[in-house]
Amino acid sequence: MKEVRSLKVDEKGRLQIPREVREKLGIKKSVTAKIEEDGSLSIEPASNLYDRLASDVRFNFSSIEKSLPGLRRKAEKQLLKEVRSTA
Repeated sequence: MKEVRSLKVDEKGRLQIPREVREKLGIKKSVTAKIEEDGSLSIEPASNLYDRLASDVRFNFSSIEKSLPGLRRKAEKQLLKEVRSTA
């Protein structure tokens, strides 16, 4: 069942997602937003490492150097899983 909610947009164009919705969807720091051809917008938690890294680079550049080693290890593990699943 779909849930329809009205969300606020602040003066900078940011959506304000209520806490209970963020918790229900598992949204933490970043999301993936998809704009469909019909103009609809869907938002879901950023689940892959590439989305998280892109979000970090865009919005939190100062912490990138600290997070790169951990992100690299996670990316290597994910790539290894992908390679094994196609073999």
